[in-house]
Amino acid sequence: MTHPSPYWTIAALVVGEAVPGATFTVFIGDGEDAESDGYYFDFQRRLSDEVKEQDVRNETDSYCVVNESGGVYYGGLEEVSLLQDVLCLRFDDGAVEALGLPSNVVPLNIASGIDIHEMRAGLRRVMSYGNPAKIPSMNL
Repeated sequence: MTHPSPYWTIAALVVGEAVPGATFTVFIGDGEDAESDGYYFDFQRRLSDEVKEQDVRNETDSYCVVNESGGVYYGGLEEVSLLQDVLCLRFDDGAVEALGLPSNVVPLNIASGIDIHEMRAGLRRVMSYGNPAKIPSMNL
C-alpha cells in the first residue's frame, strides 16, 4: 500500500466494550466531538466468537464498520496497514458505496497523543472476527 495524502487525522480513540457483555468497539475520530460533528470510523464486533446461522444468512457474520455519514457495512476492508504515523484502510467497492467514501484507500494521520499499541490490538481483535473471507490483510 502506498502512502497517499491523509483524509483526516485520528485525534480520538476509544477501545473497549460499547455494549457491556455484547459488543467490542474501536472508535477512531478526528476529535472528541467527532461522533456529533466530525469524521469517524467505528469498527465493531460481537464479544462472543460464536457466529449464528441467522448472521450468515443475513451476511452480518463479520465485523461492522460505521461512519459519520450513517453508513453501516459488514466486512468491507481488504487491507489495514500501519505505516509510521498513518493508518491506511483499503475498502472494497461495496463498502466505498455504502459508507460514502471518497476512494477505496483511506489514509488517516495519527495524532501524537493516540496510543498506537491500544489501537493496533483493538483493530486486530475486531478485524479477525467472523467470516474468514471478510477478514482483511493486516499489517499492524
